[in-house]
Amino acid sequence: MANKEEYVIYEKTLTKGLYNKLIIGIKGLVPQRQFIMSQFPTGKHIVFLDDDISKIDLSLSPQFKSHSLEYFIKYAFGACITNKAHIWGVYAVFNPFFRGARKELSTELNYIVGAFYGIINRPLLKSIQLTITKATGQKEDVERTIKYFINDGIVLRFNKIGFMTKYYGTEGGLGRFSDRLLPMKISSERLHQKYGKYGYIKVRKNGMTEFVLYKLPATHSLIENTRVVKYKLKSKSKTKSKTKSKTKSKTKSKTKSKTKSKTKSKSKTKSKTKSKSKSKTRKR
Repeated sequence: MANKEEYVIYEKTLTKGLYNKLIIGIKGLVPQRQFIMSQFPTGKHIVFLDDDISKIDLSLSPQFKSHSLEYFIKYAFGACITNKAHIWGVYAVFNPFFRGARKELSTELNYIVGAFYGIINRPLLKSIQLTITKATGQKEDVERTIKYFINDGIVLRFNKIGFMTKYYGTEGGLGRFSDRLLPMKISSERLHQKYGKYGYIKVRKNGMTEFVLYKLPATHSLIENTRVVKYKLKSKSKTKSKTKSKTKSKTKSKTKSKTKSKTKSKSKTKSKTKSKSKSKTRKR
């Protein structure tokens, strides 16, 4: 969250026990995301999910419609591991007509929208850190998509998965739509200047400037045999049983050592007694 006011709202709204801890981050969308990544080690699986998303739709996917959102996220990270990718995303538009006609999973240079995506964390890797869009946050997800594609040769997008949100509401972290038009234009032009071979500039009817990505092919082919990532969680029952078994083994070892020491001490006492009696007999 961005400030103390948001912290209070989150603390009152969220159910305790469903999250680890709440942290007040830093100002700015790009610095905030980098701050989040810095809180976790390399290789950690992180999901970025905007808090104004009202629905995530799996129903158009034959592969995921009968599963939970948790299953989909674990599968997406498994697909990243299998295909040596470090980012996955979903289709940027909720419209079922657009999503339904597309293939399940793509690996080419497809736009990974910033409202809902996952990464395998690499917080110290300079080549994927955002620079052009850092100041305003406009088109930051486009720059991220390009940098991950250049670095890894692949980005994964699940095209039949969509979500509902308000991209350009009257309020929000990036401001009102009218106030964002000029920063969008500047960011798009700067992206085109540096990454011209990866996309082109397009101005929409509403005045919004886009940097549209070319669908460049991935450097390696998709591997289908993806496994669902299984996160190891220590259950209390297992911990207790382990503790009990450890306690039992320690008790047994202690008992054995005590028994051995007692036996040894007894044998020593007997031998001493015998030697004493023998010496007395000799003296007599």
